[in-house]
Amino acid sequence: MIINATLLEKIPVSLTNKINSFNFLSRIIGFKGAIEYRIKHKLLYLLSRLGIDVASKQFCISLKGYKHPLLIRYGTSDIHVLHQIFVEQEYSCLTDVVSPKLIIDCGANVGYSSAYFLNKYPEAHVIAVEPDSSNFEVCRKNLLPYGHRVSLIHAGVWFREVGLKLIKGHYRDCREWTVQVRECEPQDEPDIHAVDIGSLLSKSNFEYIDILKVDIERSELVVFSENYEDWLSRVKNIVIELHDEECEKVFFKAVDRYKYDLSSCGELTVCKGMKCL
Repeated sequence: MIINATLLEKIPVSLTNKINSFNFLSRIIGFKGAIEYRIKHKLLYLLSRLGIDVASKQFCISLKGYKHPLLIRYGTSDIHVLHQIFVEQEYSCLTDVVSPKLIIDCGANVGYSSAYFLNKYPEAHVIAVEPDSSNFEVCRKNLLPYGHRVSLIHAGVWFREVGLKLIKGHYRDCREWTVQVRECEPQDEPDIHAVDIGSLLSKSNFEYIDILKVDIERSELVVFSENYEDWLSRVKNIVIELHDEECEKVFFKAVDRYKYDLSSCGELTVCKGMKCL
């Protein structure tokens, strides 16, 4: 009996991938939760194969050690964001930040990073800012159980308060976590309005931003180009995704007059203990 060697090579890889995938789920939501997730995901997959529209269908998962379950949308980038935050633990780079009071989450997406901060730092207040309507609605549902500890803002982060247009399907993998914004032209009707970090801080009744998280799909290029001097001096720690060399250049020019401990964690650049020189 002749066995195809290529087929033998493929079977272990496929099985290994499935095992690794299940282990990943078990780590963040437990064995029982992983089975439940697999059943729900498989059901939605089968329904889609039958021609039933299940795009962005929402279902809940419970994470080990977290007080409240989180919504995830089938067939979206949500699962990748979940993996980055709760499996790769990309914000664990901030574990030595002691008792933060105010955290501003710029580019909150569906609220996973804010939920991470709210559970990690039980005394903190989080301001979560997200421009995309679909992402924001899931973010609102995910953070609603945290009550007064969260301020939800449907807006884009910019260097001033202006009208903004949403840009979808043109950046990176074109999925839900890559929504961009641009400033309106005179003839444009704005999709949303912008907020600047200085205004967020002044309206918060806090003196300092203990953690400023920034993941805004190249809008950091604008945010750190103008009108940043006053509020930047009141930020203690920054964790930011810089999306290209131009963004890196602008950001590091803005923080040039500060002393800080620089590190990286995955795609993130971390500036801790910021102080004016």
